[in-house]
Amino acid sequence: MDSNLPSPEQVFRQIPCFCGVLQVAARSVTRLYNEELRGSGIEVTQHAVLMMLKALGPTPLGALGERLAVDKTTISRNVKILERHRWVVTDRGEDARERVVSLTDAGAAALVKARPSWDRAQKRMRAALASGEFDQFRGRFPDVALAAMSA
Repeated sequence: MDSNLPSPEQVFRQIPCFCGVLQVAARSVTRLYNEELRGSGIEVTQHAVLMMLKALGPTPLGALGERLAVDKTTISRNVKILERHRWVVTDRGEDARERVVSLTDAGAAALVKARPSWDRAQKRMRAALASGEFDQFRGRFPDVALAAMSA
């Protein structure tokens, strides 16, 4: 490693782009959650889709992508992986072109199995931040997402 390079912390604090800072934060947090989830056989992106389906029930594929703020290609790819695990099923909607995604019993079981790992990730993240910051960030990030969607 080149000792002349600034530390990651120095670099992260100097990123002038709002999006760039969020990307670094998202990748770092994703890495932490995936470390904890590894033993449960699920990745954080898969966990997010399954949790959304648990909350919403059967959901059209496009609407699921919108709720997760991902494009059609990404949500389609993610759902195909979940189908291979038999954690979700897709059926035709009222409109034959529409695909509706549903959580299966196996998907619900995968969430139950992953819960202790997810709890550990949450605990690690909460401990890494100053007192109260976890809840502050968690409370503000939806506002950031909604602002970007409406900008």
